[in-house]
Amino acid sequence: MPLDPADGYPYTPPQIAIAAGNEKKQAHQYAVNIDIAMRQHYAENLKNLAKTLYPMMYAEATFSGGRYTFSVDEHTTYVCQETNPVYTQLKAIAHIPLGIYSIIFPYAEFPDNQQWIEPLRGFANQVNSVLERLDLLDIVEPAKAASRRILSSSHAFMSSIITSGSFVMQQYEDFCHSIGEDILINQTAAAEDQVNGMRAYLLDWKAMVGDAVWDRMYVVCQCIWTVSQESAHEQIIKSTMKPEFHDTHVIASEAVPTLEAARLLLARILADRVLAAAVFDKEARPEFAQNIYSLSTQRDLLSKSIEAVLGGGTVRSLCPFGYA
Repeated sequence: MPLDPADGYPYTPPQIAIAAGNEKKQAHQYAVNIDIAMRQHYAENLKNLAKTLYPMMYAEATFSGGRYTFSVDEHTTYVCQETNPVYTQLKAIAHIPLGIYSIIFPYAEFPDNQQWIEPLRGFANQVNSVLERLDLLDIVEPAKAASRRILSSSHAFMSSIITSGSFVMQQYEDFCHSIGEDILINQTAAAEDQVNGMRAYLLDWKAMVGDAVWDRMYVVCQCIWTVSQESAHEQIIKSTMKPEFHDTHVIASEAVPTLEAARLLLARILADRVLAAAVFDKEARPEFAQNIYSLSTQRDLLSKSIEAVLGGGTVRSLCPFGYA
């Protein structure tokens, strides 16, 4: 039945609007408010701290090999970017098997409907265009011969399965294995090109600012998870640093798409390290030393407690206020 305005409106229980709740619920909110206030002050502190962290280097992964931003102080910043096209060319050619895989693999269970043929034909034409113009590129031997073999073998494989109208993954694996040595040659040549180009900039900067400044430098490397362990840029930069700073002064993270984000992450890491040493006395209890390590690294502060709970052992509280 439609509502009649003359009757007013159906009764709404007042409890619905009592958002603060009873005494117990309000007591809980008082506790929550402490954490909300902490986070607000914490965020503001990090924002301010991030503006003061020098010297700092931000390493970005780019399609052309990488870009480094070295902030010596608030007035001095240097930027270098890999500009040698050979690195890009070698990487692109070595990635051809990945391109083929991405087109055909979704149809590997039943390829006979041939939805993959036209995309693969287009990719084959792109590969052939590079093969026809390989001599115009600046790739030198032995990578040039390896690149020619990758290009010609890839085009032949794609032409073969396009003509047959079907494929099995064993064919793809056999093709990849046949050019494995050539891919390795291109890998090595690309690595040499990247190291020689980027490391030269770093050594110039290091000579310019001196060892004392370089030793104080923190580095944030932007990298996706799949290359976050021993990434190329991390290794190149570490090669110019003293070994004792490798674990403490170089941070690899996927959550730093910009220089500003990298500064904020570094501020959080360094602030937490200072906090950890101030809050916990590592000489008092072994758990406090573990807490300092956790707050200073990627390890979760509760990790050891969680480990004890999952392992069924006795949980020794790691919280200074006695909570597990």
